[in-house]
Amino acid sequence: MRIDLHCHTKAIKKGDGAGRNVTPELFKRQVEDADIKIIAITNHNAFDYDQFKVLSECVKESCIVWPGVEIDVLDISSKRWHLIVVVNPKEAEAFSKSVSSLFSGDDLNECTHTLDEICSTFRVHDAIYIAHYHEKKPAVPDEDADKLDRLVGEPYRVFKETANEKSMSIFANYRYNVLVGSDVKDWSHYGECSFSELKLPVSSFEQFCLLARRDVNVVETLMNKKQSKMLTAHPAASVDLPIRIFSDMNIVFGQKGTGKTEIINSLHDNMKASGYRCVEYVASERDEEFKGLLRTKGLERDPAKLGISTCEDEFGIISRWVDSSPTHFENYINWKKTEGYNVNKQRMRITQATALSKTENEEEEAHASDKVSVDRVISEIGKICISDYLSKEETEQLISLLKLLRERIYSCRINDLVDSYAVHLVNYSINKIKRIADKSTNSVSKPSVTGFEQFVDNRLQLYRAVKTILDNLEHEESNEQEKIGSLDEKGEIFINTKYRMLCDSSRTDEFLNGIRKLKDVKVKLEFIRSHVFDAEISEAIRQLNELCEEEIKSVLQFVGVSKQVVNDNGEVYSPSNGEKGMLLLQRALMNEADAYFLDEPELGMGNSYIDTSIRPLLVDLSKQHKYVVVATHNANIAVRTLPYTSIYRTHSNGKYSTYIGNPFTDQLVNCNDPTDILNWAEESLKSLEGSRDAFYERKDIYESNHT
Repeated sequence: MRIDLHCHTKAIKKGDGAGRNVTPELFKRQVEDADIKIIAITNHNAFDYDQFKVLSECVKESCIVWPGVEIDVLDISSKRWHLIVVVNPKEAEAFSKSVSSLFSGDDLNECTHTLDEICSTFRVHDAIYIAHYHEKKPAVPDEDADKLDRLVGEPYRVFKETANEKSMSIFANYRYNVLVGSDVKDWSHYGECSFSELKLPVSSFEQFCLLARRDVNVVETLMNKKQSKMLTAHPAASVDLPIRIFSDMNIVFGQKGTGKTEIINSLHDNMKASGYRCVEYVASERDEEFKGLLRTKGLERDPAKLGISTCEDEFGIISRWVDSSPTHFENYINWKKTEGYNVNKQRMRITQATALSKTENEEEEAHASDKVSVDRVISEIGKICISDYLSKEETEQLISLLKLLRERIYSCRINDLVDSYAVHLVNYSINKIKRIADKSTNSVSKPSVTGFEQFVDNRLQLYRAVKTILDNLEHEESNEQEKIGSLDEKGEIFINTKYRMLCDSSRTDEFLNGIRKLKDVKVKLEFIRSHVFDAEISEAIRQLNELCEEEIKSVLQFVGVSKQVVNDNGEVYSPSNGEKGMLLLQRALMNEADAYFLDEPELGMGNSYIDTSIRPLLVDLSKQHKYVVVATHNANIAVRTLPYTSIYRTHSNGKYSTYIGNPFTDQLVNCNDPTDILNWAEESLKSLEGSRDAFYERKDIYESNHT
């Protein structure tokens, strides 16, 4: 939940711009649009109780308003800085009187107060204190910060406000209660401000303070509102470890060689076996996984991706093709020589008849196709419960019309077949009678056909089949792109799948069964197309069929498939090992799933990339109530994501131990010994940052660069 504990609603001091003055209507709209659940009104040196009541009322359905004030402090450091005091809204009226008392007679533009005065005034209230810190100017000096801690006496009630989320990340969770507020300058741009995010949603000021104090009971109560699942992890083959993971961030960290990878793998398998959709990323396997993205084995060779036909019918025509020859001229000579052998035969005019030619009917092919279509349509409609969509009368009318359509098409098709078989029967009868007459008279009848028409038709059928295949083999390539991620300065990166027919630049690995035979088949097809009317064409057909055998029956085998990594300009790009990890991790996190299991995702990647690119993706998944489990050595992942569960593995003197806890209680409890409790922050510092001293040394370096 988003909170804003540093918010101005009135221009009080000279430096306050008019944009800080807000109407109830604008306040309500902007707070609700920004999805703020808790907001503290902290104007400079003043608290308007009447305005507080009005603003509280206008957002009461969506947001809780807390009373507060921002004070100019001048104490032992002799440096002026700002301190915010926020109190329990139940004490708003009494708080108003305390603020009036503190600033009684003051010039609100110039006045300052000491920490003793401030703490004395507000000690009677249930209050928290928020000091400007680090890059948030004017920031609290160290000596004044120490004094504030002593005067308040309860560390959990003292917070430090940083300038932005980036500086906040350096200090959060390491003994610093850190937050960021809007410090709004202009209410028309309120949504552009920075806000703090509470991982555990609270519903009251008291609950907020208990959470800040890391009260175990409160933390457990709030955590129990989140969906969770008990799984069994196996850090070693003989070890069963019950672990509760939440539909949020869950972290596995600790010493190397303590079974973190085994825990991740077993949790993944356990979750997957429960029927959840799971995504797994293992950084150490990224090279092999990336190679897998570029493999084409098993990828469907679909001619439809190229917009071509499979040409199965054409290959069938070629495999069955048998040459035909025109009637030999000698048959006509024999007919003339034996023409007068028998007077009775001469009177049989049918022995001189020629065969009928089947009249070309352009509609016949359409009728055949329409018959298939209407049968298929009627079959498919039969699978629909028509009464769900049409009335009884409409249903009967539809069925009647479909039957009528089929009857008309069938009638045309029957007439086509009658004509075809009539010609066939007549020609058969003529030839049969001629053979009987020839046998009885020892003569030769006039040939029924010259055979030239059949010869040409046969060769043209072969030519059309070969040309259709070759035309399809010349089709342009097709490309499909799948985004796998983006790289700084290189833009979006894609896996490009290229489909292309066999060509001069084709490679062997593009095809299922190599390339040599395919090239030979293509050469032979081209030869046949060029020599289709040669006398020796039958030998070329025989050689082609031997090449094809049982392997090549369509153009499917000629579809080459390859994959390349390309940028958004379509240029081939070779990512480095580190970039492969970045792309694979992004791809894994972009996949839609219920749970994500990541093993050392930071491997080979810079901290900046992890923090600015990967951590936000993980946090976004957690906000979508996904189960995210990460084994990591990276503090930005292990700490800044505020995991619901932290699994800490140790190894000492041959003994492995598992501790489970979270940053909210600041505890890690031994699974086998509830009395063995470690400090979450200390162990995180030691394991992830090197040590507390190393962390604070870096802190000093960071701060020294901003003095």
